[in-house]
Amino acid sequence: MKHRSYPTLAAAAGLTLVLSACGSGGTSSGSSGGEPATDGTFRFALQADPGALNPIMSASQATAELSRLAYDYLIYQDPDTSEVGPWLAEKWEETPTSASFTIRDGVTCTDGSTLTSQTVADNINFVANPDNGSQLRGSSVPTGATATADPAARTVTVTTAAPSPFLLLNVGRLPILCEAGLKDPTASNKKSLGTGMFEVTEVAANDHYTFQRRDGYNWGPDGTASDTPGVPKTVIAAMAPNVSTAANQLLSGELNAAPIAGPDKDRVAAANLDSVGRPLPSGQMYFNQIASNPTSDPAVRKALIQAVNLDDLTQVITAGHGVRATSLVAVEPRACVYDSVAGNIPDFDLTAAKATLDAAGWTAGSDGKRSKDGKPLNLRLVYDGTDDPRNAAAELAQSAWSELGANVEVTGGDSNKIIDVILSGKDNSAWDIAWVQINSSLPSTFTAYFAGPVPAAGKNFGSVSNPAYEAAATKASGLTGSDACDAWADAESELTKTIAAVPFADSVMNVYFNKAGLSFGKTLTGSALRLYQ
Repeated sequence: MKHRSYPTLAAAAGLTLVLSACGSGGTSSGSSGGEPATDGTFRFALQADPGALNPIMSASQATAELSRLAYDYLIYQDPDTSEVGPWLAEKWEETPTSASFTIRDGVTCTDGSTLTSQTVADNINFVANPDNGSQLRGSSVPTGATATADPAARTVTVTTAAPSPFLLLNVGRLPILCEAGLKDPTASNKKSLGTGMFEVTEVAANDHYTFQRRDGYNWGPDGTASDTPGVPKTVIAAMAPNVSTAANQLLSGELNAAPIAGPDKDRVAAANLDSVGRPLPSGQMYFNQIASNPTSDPAVRKALIQAVNLDDLTQVITAGHGVRATSLVAVEPRACVYDSVAGNIPDFDLTAAKATLDAAGWTAGSDGKRSKDGKPLNLRLVYDGTDDPRNAAAELAQSAWSELGANVEVTGGDSNKIIDVILSGKDNSAWDIAWVQINSSLPSTFTAYFAGPVPAAGKNFGSVSNPAYEAAATKASGLTGSDACDAWADAESELTKTIAAVPFADSVMNVYFNKAGLSFGKTLTGSALRLYQ
């Protein structure tokens, strides 16, 4: 098993359990385009209106996207090299129950105040306080965490009563507000009160948001300052929810950056524009292990994987723009990068799949359909059926498993419907195979889905009982850095080896650039934006 670790990266804050749609493929560097432009305007496509701009109160993805322009984080991790560098913090340390940061001297807020270690501690404690209703409580800041500041040493120390996996990573990705933003959380709904490169100057809801560059900024992750060549003077996030319209505006030069997926990707890619790509989970397969369900039989689970060509399934479910998944953890920046799939699941071999079922007593009748002890091999696949590629992938799997000798009932629906089936607890035996994406950058997030109580009391929707996984996860929870990543890789491998979960497809969401790019990373972070002539 090959893997590499991100010992102290800045991890994505939260988790969403969704039925994921397909993305687009291909990735290259969005960092070229000619001589740097001076004091230009960087326009990018915003796919949804954020409503409110306070990044620690709103769960909106659009709010998170805009917050990267106006708010900084404690540490920065390069998604390609896994190297960690300073941002608001110049040094950091961690233990299983604590994380400490030394705050850089000379950082200022948009209101002119100086960022102090006390303000950083106040941010963390604000999020941790359930009375404040922060959407980042329990993710960026673990429940029960507390922060204390040492102003003289410029340090902040975050502690938890019990080991908190990736505490440094989680807290390191908390957007830091100025003190005024904490005293009045509504004040930053229409303006920015942070330390970022840019400051909100105009809000035109459902149309555009305008940001202006701040003077004196010099603490970007790569040393970016306000006078760095190519840094735009103005940034405009323009509403462009229609992908075809965004593609047209990108190709014409009206936009400098836009995420492009679907049928428009080919014509944008043909223009040889630079792009950056971020992987997104598109195919994760889970099996119900309740005793009454056929997928409780390890032989059935093994045969189902042997019988379907996962390479073909990946291409179908991602509309030809995806890659085989190597881990459940696919959302960048990832806490750990490892391969829990290679060598842990059987190869595609229909003949071997039939032999697996024969040996387990699932015999084929004259019609080719299999049964055991008089019970037919009836399987129910539930999945998000809101787009054509996923529907086609479900049909491909149904055909393969039917050829194996199973009776396969396929049920598609929107994410709300499928989540209701597997997580509501109404009938935990109502499905056998589920395609649902658990989106997280942290392997520790998955523990609740593979151990502990089943719905409705808990999240273990597959009724998994795997002592080896639980032991490995417990060990990993008490470790930090590369040791933790090694242990989490071992834990996830226990899931794939027993075919409790099989990640098989990742799509790659591309952001394309026209006379623009990023100096670092793969997101539209304020200090990373560059314009070219």
